[in-house]
Amino acid sequence: MKFLAMSRRVAGLTDAQVAAQAAAEALQAFRLMRDGVFEQLWFSPDWRGAVLVMHAGAREEAQAALDSLPMVRGRTIEFDLWQLDPFDHYQRLFATEHRAAL
Repeated sequence: MKFLAMSRRVAGLTDAQVAAQAAAEALQAFRLMRDGVFEQLWFSPDWRGAVLVMHAGAREEAQAALDSLPMVRGRTIEFDLWQLDPFDHYQRLFATEHRAAL
């Protein structure tokens, strides 16, 4: 299953507090990437946080992977987690009643 996870910093923390955990965080993220759990990691210049595309057998596995991150364990960051399902709306577009429009 695919999941989208978006991190956000816990309010009230300084840049120095976050930076103190950066090396351990990067190492664990690398391990999860190497193991195929994290498929993509992204940052945006418009928003402070990471966006991850993940692969896990179940939501609980995806959450456990996020919970293994030092910044999550240290309550520096939190994640919103969403399950992603395949886009199947083409079936409606190509249904018999819509074929004439193609």
